[in-house]
Amino acid sequence: MSDKIFDEMNGKFVARLREQKTRVLPVKSKEGEIQVSSPIAVLEVKFDFEVFERLHQPSFIGIERRSPGGTSYLIYEVVTISPVHFEMIGLDERLPTGIRKEFLETIGESWGNSDETWIDLWAVPTKYSMTISNGVPEFKRENVVPLAGSRAFLLSKQTVEKFLCIENGVPVGNLLGLDLPLTVKFDSLVKYHTGIFGFTGSGKSNLMSYLIREAVKSDPDLSVVIFDVAGEYAINLLDLLLENGIIYSTESFREGAASFMDSQAIPETLEEKFGIKNIEKYVDLLFKRGRVKRLSLTPQGTITLGELYNTLQESLSKPETRLSGMLLLNDFISYFYGNRHYDEGTAIQELDQEAKRTLKAILSNIMGSVSEKSNVYKQLYSLVNRLDEVSSSPQETLITPPSLARMLRVQDSPRITVSYLPDPDKARRAVSEFINELLYLKKTSGIRRKVLIVLDEAQEFIPDRAKMEDYSEQSNSSVESLLRQGRKYRAHCWISTQRVAHLNTNALQQLHSYFVSTLPRYYDRMVIADAFSLSADIVERTTELETGQWLFVSYKATKQKNVPAFIQAPNNEEILINNLKKINP
Repeated sequence: MSDKIFDEMNGKFVARLREQKTRVLPVKSKEGEIQVSSPIAVLEVKFDFEVFERLHQPSFIGIERRSPGGTSYLIYEVVTISPVHFEMIGLDERLPTGIRKEFLETIGESWGNSDETWIDLWAVPTKYSMTISNGVPEFKRENVVPLAGSRAFLLSKQTVEKFLCIENGVPVGNLLGLDLPLTVKFDSLVKYHTGIFGFTGSGKSNLMSYLIREAVKSDPDLSVVIFDVAGEYAINLLDLLLENGIIYSTESFREGAASFMDSQAIPETLEEKFGIKNIEKYVDLLFKRGRVKRLSLTPQGTITLGELYNTLQESLSKPETRLSGMLLLNDFISYFYGNRHYDEGTAIQELDQEAKRTLKAILSNIMGSVSEKSNVYKQLYSLVNRLDEVSSSPQETLITPPSLARMLRVQDSPRITVSYLPDPDKARRAVSEFINELLYLKKTSGIRRKVLIVLDEAQEFIPDRAKMEDYSEQSNSSVESLLRQGRKYRAHCWISTQRVAHLNTNALQQLHSYFVSTLPRYYDRMVIADAFSLSADIVERTTELETGQWLFVSYKATKQKNVPAFIQAPNNEEILINNLKKINP
């Protein structure tokens, strides 16, 4: 065999298939019951200390399959190993102590020196086969079963690269055990929605921040809007926000940088490497550049342009006011919807000063055509006075979630927007209003700019149990619409969460790429296996992962569909520090 295709480890890797079977795992919990089936192959590998150490790392093997058409290799992924000595089979605690001691001494001295030792290796199918043509591996999707006794070979680093990595793609991390960048089609990672699942401390915000960086860098036509409940992304993406970003928050940071930093979850490792004073200098620069603004949720009862138009149309439908009213309403439509590109959902508080003056003029003209004793006159009089109050206020134009969506129509709008919303109820309401407006604009105005919406703590926005009073039903419906329809309109979504079992499964199944780290709850891991048709044995390996290590699977972004790969994610903090050092505070 060619060393370029297989890593024979100088002839030390010798393995054959003993059997293939299917395991069915019933999983019960208070959330429900699921059954996860997992096909698995058991191989015997000749014991060698070097081979034993190598197989502790993630590995791929090819199991030989001979057929009338020639020889191919069914690709499997190693999930676990166990060293075995023949005398272990008969070892029992019921044996006398002296005999057990003799057995154990024989076993301990035999590793690597006896043919009675071997390694049991469990591996799961990738559902791909490999053929070799003129020394070059070729892969195809094939779900066939190997024969017992078939030889197995360890795939080389070069073969794994050809199997998984996109040529000239963007790295999402290094493949564990191979020190090889896993490169992907990043536009597919964005386009087909992505999920990040891991427990607290697994490095979710670090990975998400790195991926956001790559998304912005790889596509100049992309705007990223992050809804941040925990207060992590303003610091993790501080350099990008200083360059071309903005922070909106429902909170008022009256003391500037100091009060803002008190609200954020600053990584301890970043403080140690860079220093809290240095971080504060750059946060202060954000405020000096006017990059931190207030976000207001549209108050209940606020009048929108659409509601105002419908009211005026109904009030002016009487014969004596119909003609003049039609002319004035045409002016209304022409100016606000045609010239200024506002829409029916725009609240009058959100209008800029010029638009408010124009609206006041139109309303004043309508007042001149109706009786001062009529109800419509009284309503318009009250509204004109309200416009006078709003127009004379020195405050800047009110920014709401719908107006934030409308701002994305402008070509020079910020590349990154962080919406810090620590109150979950307000966050859900903001997400619902933003997504609804964005999808409406995408469908009606033909906005071609790509928008990526990032939902941190996704269990807050798409829970499996939703209700109206805390806005979880509204946000659930909106996010599910985004995940189902958004791709057609160049609106995409990434989610991050530690509570998979609490997510809306309909929304979960719309994700085509996902990163999985340690999830302590067994039920959460099995939900992942069930939702994404993954081997339960592969998902169980995530319990062994260190901080920053991930299981990555994609239907669209990798070279082969739905092949699990274990990676070490890049360190976002190192990138952040290097970039901040280039900015003069």
